[in-house]
Amino acid sequence: MKHRSFLPILCQAIVLLSNAASIQGLQLPFFQPSKPTLPVASDLLNELQSCIQQAPKNGIDTPPELEAEIVDLCERLEKCNPTPRPVRNVEKMNGFWRMLWTNFRPVAPSSGKLGPFVGDVYQDVDFSGKARNILSIDFPPIKGELVAEPAVLNDSTMAITFETVGNKLAGVLPLGPKINFEPNKEVRLWEHVYLDDKYRILYARRREDTATRGFLYVMERADEMRFETGV
Repeated sequence: MKHRSFLPILCQAIVLLSNAASIQGLQLPFFQPSKPTLPVASDLLNELQSCIQQAPKNGIDTPPELEAEIVDLCERLEKCNPTPRPVRNVEKMNGFWRMLWTNFRPVAPSSGKLGPFVGDVYQDVDFSGKARNILSIDFPPIKGELVAEPAVLNDSTMAITFETVGNKLAGVLPLGPKINFEPNKEVRLWEHVYLDDKYRILYARRREDTATRGFLYVMERADEMRFETGV
């Protein structure tokens, strides 16, 4: 007695079952198409932290290859941003933030350098009040503060209108005159591409610089440092 192969019959049965499932809107586990695996944001953030630790303080004079790697990681994080409308999420946006890295050029207080001295840069964001950019240098003990009016431009971008800027020695003695900006003259746009409970990643540019996305900033929430820094 010849043994018939059951393979053709089995294959035919699977095809019929699959067709029936498709008609009923069902999906069989062994026929589900494989989906490309996307990187988890936490993995990308860990890579980003590692790269930033290899860079000079605040990102000043970061080697081109390392800068390209940091920019690439930020672009990949943008694709898995957990907060679709970051600027509208006031609870997450408000707070005290420390700058970890920027590719801002030329080097200036925005990147944490005042003359030959390099310090830490913070952003104090309060949508019900003001936004402040703060430069804190340990030695000599210099504190610089830029005060601005924040406004929501769209879901991802906020407009920062400069009001005043000034520096103080030991937080008391003015270093030069305090500058008052002409109303609505100096405006910066902060486009946020990533926001979670701990990190903000944004591009900053002048309002009139429409041909570029701007300079990249990586910020880390640091609410506990608000009073430690004396700002």
